[in-house]
Amino acid sequence: MLHRENKIRQYHTSSAADLMKETMEFYQITQTDLADRLGVSQKNISDILKRKRFINEVLALRIETVMGISSQLLLNLDVNFKLHQAKQLADEDQAQHHSDKFLKRYDWVTA
Repeated sequence: MLHRENKIRQYHTSSAADLMKETMEFYQITQTDLADRLGVSQKNISDILKRKRFINEVLALRIETVMGISSQLLLNLDVNFKLHQAKQLADEDQAQHHSDKFLKRYDWVTA
């Protein structure tokens, strides 16, 4: 039931790496095998799965062809994950430093 006092739950934000790992486990495929199929290095796949690197549009299309996962879904997962990380860093930074850069409405201004 919708109610103003109900809090919105914050769900775990996953990345393309999470979905790729699940698919790799399901098909019992190794990083090396996936890298060969995608035409990239095993190190590249390892970095993606460890979230040290994120996929680009070209790799997303290759993953879609090889693994059957929507390229748009993969890219959206990574964008949302990176945005979530940035918001966390911004919240931490804002807690430490109060900024005068935010727009303010002055009392003497009339519309």
